[in-house]
Amino acid sequence: MGLSSLHLDAFYSAAQTLNFSQAAKELHITQSALSQRIKSLEEDLGLTLFVRMPRGVALTDAGTRLLRYCQARNSLEQELIEDLTGTNSEGIGGELRIGGYSSVIRSVILPALAPFLRTNPKIRAHIQNAEMRHLQELLMTGVVDFIVTDGKIHRADMESIQLGEEEYVLVESRDHKIETESFLDHDPEDPITAQFLALQSTAPGSYKRSFMDEIYGICDGVALGLGRAVISRHLIAGDDRLVVRAGFESMRVPVFLHYLNQPFYTELHKHVVSTLEAGCPALLQPSG
Repeated sequence: MGLSSLHLDAFYSAAQTLNFSQAAKELHITQSALSQRIKSLEEDLGLTLFVRMPRGVALTDAGTRLLRYCQARNSLEQELIEDLTGTNSEGIGGELRIGGYSSVIRSVILPALAPFLRTNPKIRAHIQNAEMRHLQELLMTGVVDFIVTDGKIHRADMESIQLGEEEYVLVESRDHKIETESFLDHDPEDPITAQFLALQSTAPGSYKRSFMDEIYGICDGVALGLGRAVISRHLIAGDDRLVVRAGFESMRVPVFLHYLNQPFYTELHKHVVSTLEAGCPALLQPSG
């Protein structure tokens, strides 16, 4: 049994937007026509691909698997077209979509990828910063093709490659003395400070928490004397506003690249993996 490209295109658009009305507009068809194409695809497969939610729709497990297939098909098709037409003589093309958390995206992932992206200007890069707890969902729902996390995700359908380690240390302002036990985190669900203090032989029994939303806001807050923070050492190299507080053991956390298993990978995908494997370890090494 073959799958209709017309039906797959309707599914793919709806799966990306999770909104039938928006998907229909993108395809320049009516919403009823879109719904009929998806219904026909579900009947051909004998599977339910979407479930209705209070707001929009959500993918079933089968729908998520089909979305991965559509993404792989589109990437391989684009690569084949470029190969057949000779447009790949200008370098690798395609869409690079990667998500990660704030302490590595700007300081590690972007610098590691930059030489490769400059050499291959046809690549359309989408580099997304997200909270750690949201990254796996971004990958599983097809929003991104790669994620970078602080630890390995154990799933049979996912590949995991360690890119290096972050070394977390306790830092404080060089110029402002902190009178109270106050710590800066991303948000109330950020666990790094609690994990770090749990490793220490002596740690404050209670402390005030304040929130700065992202890592560079935390660095600025510490420099201004608003509190201390647990920060990866590579982020403070060369920042003379901050000093490492003595008497605390550092905490090492592995950094992993994840992507979903596929029967075939595009040249872009393979180059992204090799580029990050080669470039990230040195960028994660504490220095200065």
